Amino acid sequence: MSYLSIKNVNFIAFLWHAVFLAFAATFTNINTILPSMVVKSGGSNFQVGLLTAIMVGTPIIGQLLFASYLHLKGRKKPFLLLGINLRVLALALVSLILWQTGRYSESSTIIFIFALMFVFAISGTFADVSYLDILGKSLLVEERQAFFVWRQILKSASILIAALVAQRILSVLEYPVNYQRLFLLAAMMLLIASFGFWAIKEKKIQKKHESYNFISVLKTIPFRFSNDRNLRNYIFMINFSGFGLTLLPFYIVLAKQSYGLTGKQIGAYLLLQIIGMIVSNFVWARLVKRHGFRGVFKGCIIIGTMLPLLAITLVNFPIYFYLAVFFLSGFGIGAREISAEGIFIEISKDENRALYRGITGAMSLSTAVFPLVAGWLIGEVGFVPVFVLSSLMVAISYYFVHGLGEAN
Repeated sequence: MSYLSIKNVNFIAFLWHAVFLAFAATFTNINTILPSMVVKSGGSNFQVGLLTAIMVGTPIIGQLLFASYLHLKGRKKPFLLLGINLRVLALALVSLILWQTGRYSESSTIIFIFALMFVFAISGTFADVSYLDILGKSLLVEERQAFFVWRQILKSASILIAALVAQRILSVLEYPVNYQRLFLLAAMMLLIASFGFWAIKEKKIQKKHESYNFISVLKTIPFRFSNDRNLRNYIFMINFSGFGLTLLPFYIVLAKQSYGLTGKQIGAYLLLQIIGMIVSNFVWARLVKRHGFRGVFKGCIIIGTMLPLLAITLVNFPIYFYLAVFFLSGFGIGAREISAEGIFIEISKDENRALYRGITGAMSLSTAVFPLVAGWLIGEVGFVPVFVLSSLMVAISYYFVHGLGEAN
């Protein structure tokens, strides 16, 4: 197979995966579906924070653990497929648990689901490290912006369809049947998404003489952190902007406090968030051409700074005003998805990408801890102080994006 053919196959394979992954991700949306499921099952604010910490924090820790191992592998496709298949299994088992909910107490159901979502998150990390490494090797520098924009456009169309399906399921069916169907569909879609990776032709990277195990990754962090300005700024950027990312599920908790929480409301929140993502794609597609991935991420920071303040203001008005929070959150999510991975690929090289992913994970633990702290603090001091703190932290990240140097 010629190089041109391989390049086209890889480009299409990555887009295939993105489309069906978008369906799976929407059916198990971390910002709406998962927190609402915890709330509907009788869970507390802290449990919402715990699940968010599992979904956001576990991958960060796993990046350190798995990147140190995967860095030594010339080919990472087998590990990518292993991670995806474990995720499919975890989603299918969650669906089974929800189907058998009547046989277990509420607390037992939550424990089972949290354990399976931990497996889902940790195996997703295994896949993520491999995915980014293969993506970086498979696309030329001049192809990357086009890929990320096309991926976001196709994902948004898929997510919109999935959101309409999810809204219908949540509105027509009662708990836990509606969530059981969503997780079953998510498992099926993720399985189909994995077919794209079977077609990928991965370029083998020659192993370097140096060996990086878990301990050596920890030892190399001070040197890499102090000597690579781009890596250092990227880590600070991810940490501070992560306060806004991990706050998103708590907009559901805040909404429940003022407006209640029905299946129709959850479906509406999800749909508006998706519409916001789709509309934002036209904005970010133009911005990325003029200002690159860094310019788009600055837009993400501006929205992330504004959104918590907007939420604690609009929650005092009728629900129709509060819906704007979910619409605008879609803009922020879209900007982050287009730009964060693109920036990371720009500041890393084929030889160190997996290692840098591990280092980034090791030093991005604030996004793992903050959901737990936020869930506890909201119960102690209320929403306003926590949301204001999050807004300030996100604003600080603008400084570090501005400090990123030229792409490698």
